[in-house]
Amino acid sequence: MSESAFMNSQYNRQSLGGLPEVTDPEKAYADMTRKDYMDFLNDYGQFEKDLLNKAQTDTSLIDAAREDTAAASGLSAGMADRNASRFGVSLTPAQRQQQERGLQSANTLGAIQSISDARIAQREANQSVIADLVNIGQGVNRAASNQLGSAAGNAAQRGQAYDTAKAQSKAQTYSTIGGLGAMAIMALAL
Repeated sequence: MSESAFMNSQYNRQSLGGLPEVTDPEKAYADMTRKDYMDFLNDYGQFEKDLLNKAQTDTSLIDAAREDTAAASGLSAGMADRNASRFGVSLTPAQRQQQERGLQSANTLGAIQSISDARIAQREANQSVIADLVNIGQGVNRAASNQLGSAAGNAAQRGQAYDTAKAQSKAQTYSTIGGLGAMAIMALAL
């Protein structure tokens, strides 16, 4: 067999673009769907699991709030000392102690508020990630359901078209036989 004859026979077995000829579209579609799902699992499955785990265990905002409150208390004390020296105020030991107690109380309340706000923000951020993952999953599920419904509808239409064509063929065969029979009777009568 020559090379051009071989290429022509190869081309007849493949459609444009080098893709194989599809003889069973339902199996081909099922294989493509399965491959797409396996590719998704291989490419994004671990990322999705890691993201979900992070959304369930992440405390980065709370940890940052704790660090920020420690730094803020140092800044508050430094600011009070600078303000006192700027205005030339010298504090007695009792005033200094009272100032330190006031700063400590303010810092404690600020830390509690900051961490509480961070907990709320962390919970909302984590729930938002989980909600986004659920929405993505539902979107994929809806798309897959629509495609499966469409495939089922197409299969039903093909079945109905086949049954209709089969009935038309049968009716046409009977009509042809009847016509031939009528012609034979007329030919014998003449």
